[in-house]
Order: sequence, then structure tokens, then C-alpha cells
Amino acid sequence: MTIDVAVPSITFINGNYNVLYRLNRVPVKAIAFDVWNTLLDIGVIFNQIAYIVSNRFNSDIYKVAKCIAKAYSYAKKLRRYSDIDGLQIVFESQKNLANMINVDMDELLNIIDEAFKTVDINKLLFNDVIETLKILKRLDFKIGIIGNTIFWNSSYTKKILKQLGVLNYIDIALFSDEIRINKPDKKIFLDFSKAIGIEPEYIAYVGDSIVEDVGGALSASMKAIYIDRSRKKKIILGDLGIAIITNLLEVIDAIEEF
Repeated sequence: MTIDVAVPSITFINGNYNVLYRLNRVPVKAIAFDVWNTLLDIGVIFNQIAYIVSNRFNSDIYKVAKCIAKAYSYAKKLRRYSDIDGLQIVFESQKNLANMINVDMDELLNIIDEAFKTVDINKLLFNDVIETLKILKRLDFKIGIIGNTIFWNSSYTKKILKQLGVLNYIDIALFSDEIRINKPDKKIFLDFSKAIGIEPEYIAYVGDSIVEDVGGALSASMKAIYIDRSRKKKIILGDLGIAIITNLLEVIDAIEEF
């Protein structure tokens, strides 16, 4: 004897409504941010370093800026493709930069220190940062930072973030030189998850690097938001937990669709 059973069919609205995704979606409870070129403009501090070097040694500021850019590119590759840890990369990148601009290490450290003391810190902060953090805090999200370090240790970065009022909104901040793990290693993302007390799948991470930020976050089972302020249009793939945004305020749109 055959028994007929009525099996309800899954209906797709407009051909793209994924019912299984909607039933199993995991709400975002925390948002973590990269620092440089996400919250702060690294080009501003690089320009200040170039300005100080050119003034001290009567050198061409554009050539100095080019050397800094090359040293930065080299340091990022070294960080990604070697076993160097988050503290060692600071020392190695400093040695390479000193060599590139033809100064000794003590001179370089003095230049970096002067750059942070004399830079206009208000020019460092992107104009969409504080408003975004205020909204996220008002919505009761946990907020954090996961930052890599190159050329200077994180104490400089944290001081700037404090002066600008950014740290007022931050619950947890992890930096690679302090825990000796570089992004994109998933360990730094998992350490953040543990520190903030929220499972990785409930966390969205925002950064400007496909490799270090998006790749690292996804490898740790976090959602990933790539920020590119030169783009004209945001793209949100909610079912994949991935978004591309054009300004930081669009983080809100992304997490609503995750």
C-alpha cells in the first residue's frame, strides 16, 4: 500500500529569497574594526614622516614618500608570507624603513616620535567614524579593534585613538605587537572573540584589506565587511556574510542583512 504525504514546497520570492538562510541566520552581536585606513588615514602620518625627513636632511619630499611607500609594501609582504610575529614585524619594518631613507635606527625612532607629536590628529580620523560608533553603541553592539602594527608600536596608535575619542566606544582592543600574532592569522580573530565573550559567527569585522581583514575574518568564521571609500556602490551578500561598503556608516546596512 502506498501512502501519499503532502510535502510543503519552499517558495522563492522574486527568485532570490533563500528560506533556509533566513531560518538559520545568525544575528551580529559585535563589530570589530581594523585601524589604519579604516578608522585612521595612514597616508597622513606617512606624509608627516616624509615632511620631517625632508626638512631634517634637505631631501626631496616626494622621493622620501616613495621610499616610505616601498618600505610599507615590503613590510606587508613580510608579515603575510613569513613566520614573523606581531612584535618582530615592528622591528624588521623599522630597520627596512631606516635603510630606505638612509638614517640610523635611533634617528628613525626620533622621527616617528616627532611625527606623532606634530601631526594634526583631526586629519587622521575619517569623518564617518565617530557617527558610526555612536550609532552602533546606541544599538547596544559590542565594539572592538583588531589591529596590525608596522613601523611603530601600538602605544602610538592607542594614544591617537584616545585623543580623538574613539576609545570611548571600544570595549576590547587587540594589537598584533601585544599578542604577537599578525592578521590574517585566524588566531588573532579567535583571541578577540574570546576576549569579548562572543562566538566568532556573531561578530562582523570591518577592514580595508582583502587578505588581512576579509580573509582573516572569514577564516575565523566571522562575517567580513570590506571598506573601499573610492567605490560608488555598496554590495551586500547577506547569505555569505560578506559586504563591500563605500563609507563606514554602511556597516549598519550590512549587519542588518547578515
